[in-house]
Amino acid sequence: MRILLCIAALSLLGCGGSESTSEDVIVLDEPASQGGESDDSQDEAEAELVVGDETCESDADCVPAGCCHAAACTSVANAPACEETMCTSDCQFGTLDCGGACLCHEGRCAARLSRPPEIEVQ
Repeated sequence: MRILLCIAALSLLGCGGSESTSEDVIVLDEPASQGGESDDSQDEAEAELVVGDETCESDADCVPAGCCHAAACTSVANAPACEETMCTSDCQFGTLDCGGACLCHEGRCAARLSRPPEIEVQ
């Protein structure tokens, strides 16, 4: 039992906080796609976009700004060194986990944050 607690504590130590950067939060308000088709990818109409200060020309220029459960993106040149970092594999909504992504939005690196799924109660 003591070994399991030690392993759990060590796995949590690898997750650091996110660095603070100047960010604007934009909620995309494009109309959701119609047609009844359902896919597992997140629709941008439901995404929250966090735009940072780092400039970019394409989505490939942007990467997560933190090693674990990042909620912002930065340029490749300013990417954090995560080689020695251990993160949990849980899905934290409001971060890049579980469907979030980095992208280039109007010339600045941005994070499309994941949202929890909407569950209908019957």
